[in-house]
Amino acid sequence: VMIAVLLSASPMARAQNTPPQRMARWSPVRSAVPQRAKAPQPRASTVNTAVSPEALLAAHRSRAERQILIAVRGQNAFQRSNAIEAGAYLPRRAPSLVAIGLRDQSPAVRFAALAMMGKLKLRQMTTAARPLLNDPNESVRAAALFAMHMCGHKVDLTPMASYLASQDSRVKANAALLMGMTGDPKALLMVREMASQTMSRSTGQERKVLVRLQFAEVMVKLGNESSLDAIRASAFSQFPEVQVFAVTMLGRLQDRDMEAGIVPMLAKKPIELQLAAAEALARMGRYDGLDVLVEACASQQAPVRAQAAAALGRFRQPGAAQALAKLLDDPSGQVRVAAAASVLSWGRNNP
Repeated sequence: VMIAVLLSASPMARAQNTPPQRMARWSPVRSAVPQRAKAPQPRASTVNTAVSPEALLAAHRSRAERQILIAVRGQNAFQRSNAIEAGAYLPRRAPSLVAIGLRDQSPAVRFAALAMMGKLKLRQMTTAARPLLNDPNESVRAAALFAMHMCGHKVDLTPMASYLASQDSRVKANAALLMGMTGDPKALLMVREMASQTMSRSTGQERKVLVRLQFAEVMVKLGNESSLDAIRASAFSQFPEVQVFAVTMLGRLQDRDMEAGIVPMLAKKPIELQLAAAEALARMGRYDGLDVLVEACASQQAPVRAQAAAALGRFRQPGAAQALAKLLDDPSGQVRVAAAASVLSWGRNNP
């Protein structure tokens, strides 16, 4: 999954959500019972091991693209959001995917569409996006400001300060994410100031930590390297959810100083932490975790298989390509979309 929109980037948070409530990074953490999906049945491999990974997945690219086009009009909001995010790897399809998302009934999908519009600077979509500046959902309004700003339109970004200061932890984290996506170092002062503000008493301690981590990652991206310390410390948190969240961030930030500390996590429960460690190391050019990911592809839990599928896209090895090709036929749509995005992103230096 490319953009951390509306739900936590943490795989455990994703694993603890069941469709249709599970919407693309809509809040930093959920407490639902993990979804149990029927595990994929063993099947004889039809993969020619003499074929390179690139050639193998090139042969499956049309299937992956078809899966994205089906998912964007499907019943599951989370999958629709992820399909729109995959538009980053389908340049010709991206405008139409975003257009569909802008009209979606789900605020999570509208958020994903606006975030993708801003990221790709799809200026041709500004007329369709402008009404969402008045969307009833605060996170969507924030995303509309971001999208219009990134597309070169003069918009007043002052409201972003109120979103960053929101007592709603979801809105607060989403606004921080968007500010980080601007890549504008001038935004650092505002983000740092709002990060120190007290959150609502009703916000649980674990969620507060997750939101603070979201702010820390954004501040690192905007140039404040000292914020890495908080993320590094959280990789050893008492909360498993926080650990997964932090390790995922360290991978995105390619913090090689933590490389040696992440390696032992390949064997540390829960499985979501192992998968996050495998992906983080792959981002740093280490493929130690491939066996962990391949084994997770047979998990009884669809969210675990989906996390493995997303991570496999970071590997440039035959075993990863073979596993992704099989996951395109997974019984879970969630897994198929994740696998499709990885197939489409193969060979790209995507974030």
